Amino acid sequence: MRFDLGNGYCIRSFLYGDAASLARHGNNWEIAKNLRDSFPTPYTIEHARVWIQHIKEHEADSRFVIDFEGEAIGEIGFVKQLDVHRYVAEIGYWISQAHWGKGIMTKALSRVCQYAMDDQGVVRLYADVVDHNLGSARLLEKVGFQKEAVFRKHIYKGEEYFDQFVFGLLRSDLKILS
Repeated sequence: MRFDLGNGYCIRSFLYGDAASLARHGNNWEIAKNLRDSFPTPYTIEHARVWIQHIKEHEADSRFVIDFEGEAIGEIGFVKQLDVHRYVAEIGYWISQAHWGKGIMTKALSRVCQYAMDDQGVVRLYADVVDHNLGSARLLEKVGFQKEAVFRKHIYKGEEYFDQFVFGLLRSDLKILS
């Protein structure tokens, strides 16, 4: 799977050879502080290898690498929920700090949301955002997500409690960006 995003960027399937670059770009507290504890810090090449193996075996149709000129610089993907939530998916992403502010994540998020809904049968996507990650909140809103809830002191990270913002997206809300 591959989606071109322009200017040397694309979204593509994971490759075993991505481990070193994912570890290099992901080993950054500025990224990890906004993600779940399952994204370890420090983020080592061994963490990346184990993750890539998991993706290739279990989630290859819903988790992807963000690539810049052949190098894996981040990830984006969604997790379908179960039972009565089977047409709902949680979406998540991260990108190397060196590529922040270039608009690439807006294009990537729009494209993956479109893919999830059009090709994978997802009716609703949602994302959780820690309250201090205002860039991620703005990104979601650019693509059409609506802030639906605030869970007060719902996240515990780095010895502190934070509010959690919950954003939701229906197909009719999606802004397709090229």
